[in-house]
Amino acid sequence: MYLRKLGVRSILFVPMLIAGGVVGVIAIRFSEKRAFLRKEIELMRALAHQATLALQLTRLSAQSRESALIAERNRVARDIHDTLAQGLTGVIVQLEAARGAIAQRKTVRVSDHIERAGELAREGLREARRSVQALRPLALEEKPVATALKDLIERMTKGTAMEAKLGLQGEARKLPPELETNLLRIGQEVVTNALRHAHATEFNAELVFDSHEVRLNLRDNGNGFDLGKRHEGFGLQGIRERAEDLGGRFSIESSKGKGTAISITLPLSSAPESERL
Repeated sequence: MYLRKLGVRSILFVPMLIAGGVVGVIAIRFSEKRAFLRKEIELMRALAHQATLALQLTRLSAQSRESALIAERNRVARDIHDTLAQGLTGVIVQLEAARGAIAQRKTVRVSDHIERAGELAREGLREARRSVQALRPLALEEKPVATALKDLIERMTKGTAMEAKLGLQGEARKLPPELETNLLRIGQEVVTNALRHAHATEFNAELVFDSHEVRLNLRDNGNGFDLGKRHEGFGLQGIRERAEDLGGRFSIESSKGKGTAISITLPLSSAPESERL
């Protein structure tokens, strides 16, 4: 009755379909009674199809923006953890060592630990700034990943009770920047965990270059934990995400009192970027 009062005598309805479901309807109203020609119906179907495509593209665009925002948020969260959190952990380790040296009245060692704490704090601040700007770590601008990783491990464990070493297998090659950055961040995270949480006295790292992949094996003799009971913190979750985002594999073995072993395997493309050093 309402439409009749408006003078509408005929209406052509065409549904808008996505995956078999109706998401909308296009309707054209006429002021006189009429039959619709086949070509008019086909034209309306075509218009409805175009409108449906536009609607779907708008939805996909919104989903893409949301996915991009989530990915960027996760990247920032990982980088904050890898720079600020790990940097501060290194500072705490050195300050605790300094406190122990004070108790033993070893003045020279106190000064060394405080100096290293200052260096780690300044380095963490620099890396945090570079992370905000989405730049690769400064260490990788100056040296290959194997050397950068070796220097990182030595710098983080110097003056602590943990002895650490890095071994190299295969012929080292220049890796894509994203792989190098993630390998360095993963190494930093695992060393931090071994120092701060596992209280390990030995830490062994091995960087293996194969023809189609690069593998980073990390093992400590620390406290370990029950994989079946322990909830993964952001550190292990971040390592897993870094590996999977690059199409790689993450594995971990640990048990109480028997240390922890972590292995990261990342595929290497045949692009010119992966060249032998």
